[in-house]
Amino acid sequence: MTDATAATAAPDREDAPRSLWRDVWDQFRMHRGAMIGLWVLGILLVFVLLGPLVWTAEPIKVNPNTAQMFKSRNLPPSWDSPLGTDQVGRDIMARLMLGGKVSMAVGFVAMSVAVFLGTLIGLLSGYFRRLDGALMRLTDLFLSLPLLPLILVLTFLYGPYLREIFGPNLGTFFILIIAIGLTSWMHVARIVRGQVLAVKEREFVLAARSIGTPARRIITRHILPNVLAPVMVAGALGVANAIITESVVSFLGQGFQSDFSTWGSMLNSAYYNQTYPMQMVWPGLAISLTVLSVNYVGDGLRDALDPRIRGR
Repeated sequence: MTDATAATAAPDREDAPRSLWRDVWDQFRMHRGAMIGLWVLGILLVFVLLGPLVWTAEPIKVNPNTAQMFKSRNLPPSWDSPLGTDQVGRDIMARLMLGGKVSMAVGFVAMSVAVFLGTLIGLLSGYFRRLDGALMRLTDLFLSLPLLPLILVLTFLYGPYLREIFGPNLGTFFILIIAIGLTSWMHVARIVRGQVLAVKEREFVLAARSIGTPARRIITRHILPNVLAPVMVAGALGVANAIITESVVSFLGQGFQSDFSTWGSMLNSAYYNQTYPMQMVWPGLAISLTVLSVNYVGDGLRDALDPRIRGR
């Protein structure tokens, strides 16, 4: 076989078909801010998930020895406590690790609830015309509500019942994800509805409908895969808002209490101990870095999943 024949028989690797997700990843890597945000987010996740395996200081319990507790309170950074101790002698770095785990868990789970509700309502509203008016008016109603006061009212009214059933910390976790999820789905629903209205008029959907394919199968097999990209972007950006909301609610005293470590409750404790401002800086810095990195990752996903940008 000659060289020319071999070249014809074996096409250049650059002409080989590429997968969609490979193109998305290549486009994502070109977004410098998104890559920096991904690295920062990865470092924070390693810090809060694997850090407690290395740094085993007690983040919650207070030293029962009153004299020792008073000696260890409000200490500056040292080898024994790299970020110092709080007003009752607990290690700030250990609390920061546990608080990050809880705050991130609330953000990701609450946004998963919001994305599920928003996607469901957006699909039903966009595909079934008879449901569109009622569901969109419901969406407008939730958008017109003051969301933070509504979350505070929900946690105040229903938080005690869930705390009695599941315990103080797990009950607070459940009420926060329910309250944040129920008040964060509206933008996802509007995005999904707009995408469904466009996709359901495409030829492959009309062809599936013409041969009698049930609506449930059309939605799950043809429409839903084509609206996942904007849902992923909205979910990524919504995680940052959920983390901020949890921190605000805990800071205002309606979320996790100050004796349990979350970034918001740490801010609440430090607010009443203003003689030592660094105790407020560390959780505030952690919240800022997490929110900023998640927003940059969301921006990178939005550009990478946009077919008008991908491939340039």
